[in-house]
Amino acid sequence: MSSILAPLYKWTERNPDTLLFAFLDGEGGTTESYTYSQFQQRTTDIASHIQQTFPMQPGERVLLAYPPGVEMICAFFACVRSGLIPVPVYPPTSHGFQAARAKTEFIARDCQAIAVLTDRSYYWSMKLNQTRNSVATLSFRRAYLSTLRWIVTTDADKGARAHLAEAHSDVLFLQYTSGSTSEPKGVMVTHDCVLENCEAVVDHLPVGVSWLPQYHDMGLIGYYIFFALKGGTTYGFSPVDFIQRPALWLETISKYRGTASSAPNFAYEYCLRPDKLPAAALEGLDLSSLRFLMTAAEPVRAGVCRDFIRRFEPYGLNPRSFFSAYGLAEYTLAVSNYGRTIKDFDRAALRGHQIQPANADTQAADITTLVSCGRALGTTEVRIVEVTGAPREAGDREVGEIWIRGGSKCRGYWKRPELSASVFEARLPGEPEGSAGWLRSGDLGFLFDNELYVCGRLKDMLIVRGLNYYPQDIEALVEEDPRVRKGCVAAFACEGDGCETLVVVA
Repeated sequence: MSSILAPLYKWTERNPDTLLFAFLDGEGGTTESYTYSQFQQRTTDIASHIQQTFPMQPGERVLLAYPPGVEMICAFFACVRSGLIPVPVYPPTSHGFQAARAKTEFIARDCQAIAVLTDRSYYWSMKLNQTRNSVATLSFRRAYLSTLRWIVTTDADKGARAHLAEAHSDVLFLQYTSGSTSEPKGVMVTHDCVLENCEAVVDHLPVGVSWLPQYHDMGLIGYYIFFALKGGTTYGFSPVDFIQRPALWLETISKYRGTASSAPNFAYEYCLRPDKLPAAALEGLDLSSLRFLMTAAEPVRAGVCRDFIRRFEPYGLNPRSFFSAYGLAEYTLAVSNYGRTIKDFDRAALRGHQIQPANADTQAADITTLVSCGRALGTTEVRIVEVTGAPREAGDREVGEIWIRGGSKCRGYWKRPELSASVFEARLPGEPEGSAGWLRSGDLGFLFDNELYVCGRLKDMLIVRGLNYYPQDIEALVEEDPRVRKGCVAAFACEGDGCETLVVVA
């Protein structure tokens, strides 16, 4: 019976006084921290508090609704030790409260959660926001959330000595998808998935720096679970603090000799803005400790990669440490990594789902520049599958849907057997029924020189006058106008007058 607790306990015995987690405020001061032994005690405190306050059976689902901080991670591992299935959610705040509460309500109902874990400050903030936003009392009483038991983990006694009855659930936690294009779906992440992906991803004793949301897989798994299982240390802070003062990210890497950090493309672009990160803020910066600076989770722009390296190489950034990756929640976290190749392709050929490298005669307007997402990690297999007609493996020079299989493939979507079968157990012609199924990513891409390139989402493909267009290409063209804010453009199709029309919102 595999468990992520085994490697954590091993490191706790071996290095009890090593710093595991530290959380920082907007000025870089430490607000809370735990060594390995302190963290284990804190998870004991919370697990004991839960068992005494509201006993639950192993396998029950529990929402985790916390502001950024280490308490959420403590609660996560307390649930794991009790055999409960934690479900991290974005905690509704005063900004966009009703929409966020509606999503949390959907998730709670979908997974049939029976309790919510939170801290004292957020508990009262939630109540205050309900009043401020004039949520109808009758409507809220009918809401599923109102039927759940709210447990404040910061009320747990410190240094609990009571015997902790540990239990196990094969499903480690439910990672809900964003729901940006459909209703959120709960991905069943198992202990085996995390252990397999961790071995493939973490290649050194890490000192991580992360402002990524803790309820999202790249932040939660990549920087709070993986590094705990590898004997590492993580310095975290809030995404809001990054937006308000992006220098904090690089200062923290420099100060604590961070070896690993990750962010979406927008964050690297944000750090290139002189109004957000002026030259004066870079004095004394030293990024030479970085071995792993990854960009993922959204389309990677080649120009941003080049400009970021050019700006920060004088401050010790090794260009080899900066690379792109590809992953998805349905495959735990990472599929491929260490993508450093930037290559030009013929844009017209890509529209026809064909791969043709650009040559010296190709005009700039006819070029699409893509950044490689590297090679498949560990035991992961990747296939490119034809997107029209019956599934078949695409040719060497064809674009298709990215299919994946390996030990990191998650179990499926919570309580959605038909959808799980179609997404997680796809088969290619000639494969026997008993063979391992493929995960259909829904992403378009291709393999070139054994490296994976991602073109876009299958459902996002735009067809204009019979030609295929990737929305990010159109968005990039519009962003060339200096009057348009970068990262604030959306291109999509709309049905009207019997045909599909291109719409761009800028």
